[in-house]
Amino acid sequence: MSSIAILVTYDLFRLDEKFIVDELRRRGVDFKLVNLDSLMFDTESITFSDPDNIVLMRSVSHTRSEVFSKLFEEIGLLVVNSFNTIWIGNNKFLSLVKLARAGVPVPRTVLAVNESKAVEAFKMLTDGSSPVVIKPLSGSWGRMVSLVYTNEELRLLVKHRQAMENPYMKIILLQEYVDKPNRDIRVIVVEDRAVAAIYRHAPSCEWRTNTARGGRAEPVRIDRDLEEISVRASKALGAYYAGVDVVESRDGYMVLEVNVVPEFKNVMRVTGINVAGEIVNMLLRLAKR
Repeated sequence: MSSIAILVTYDLFRLDEKFIVDELRRRGVDFKLVNLDSLMFDTESITFSDPDNIVLMRSVSHTRSEVFSKLFEEIGLLVVNSFNTIWIGNNKFLSLVKLARAGVPVPRTVLAVNESKAVEAFKMLTDGSSPVVIKPLSGSWGRMVSLVYTNEELRLLVKHRQAMENPYMKIILLQEYVDKPNRDIRVIVVEDRAVAAIYRHAPSCEWRTNTARGGRAEPVRIDRDLEEISVRASKALGAYYAGVDVVESRDGYMVLEVNVVPEFKNVMRVTGINVAGEIVNMLLRLAKR
């Protein structure tokens, strides 16, 4: 193996990436920090360092994570997570289909591409006593996620989305509203183990629980059922590691989403568990295979 064993790729250097880099340095692991903005590939000489290197993909951009993970794999590098995992994970509907087919409980979700089908789906998902959750096909941090209570609200929202330039916003996901406590759970899974988890409580006057939107976090004691569903969800997408969002429904745990380039700084802060260390442990195990 060359002197560079691990490539940590990024486009926005956040606390999460800093924790990983600090852990690699503390252990004396050979690595290279690669800003994706600095790269240029040529079709006639596409190569990148040693084929034994492992790439840790930490791009914030869904598009960049997909394009570069595929390029690195074409060169012959092992990418964590893989292109296929990232591509499916970045598509909310495809990832829910994968989870459902793997037997992981998920909210009923319908994909619609026009107003009439959206209205039809709305009628399927509510009896009028509860709202329906509207999501874009791709996105993070709770952006563009809405609650819709009536057909009129839905029609206005669909017209607004259809007028957007981003084609992903024109595809509407309608999801049943899950009756739950005013919180959800973020579980960090590394390989076959749930290593840490936090409750994310929604702030006042807000139903979304994302800590990026001001949600309050507190540590979770991971029970057997929570670990089992989280690990199953991560494995269903083929992830080496993931952030699994779980909700406590009346029928038990249910997975809302699997984040395949997960943020974990708040999990580390709240739980005191060294998630970055667990990720580095995983990378070192992969390097020995």
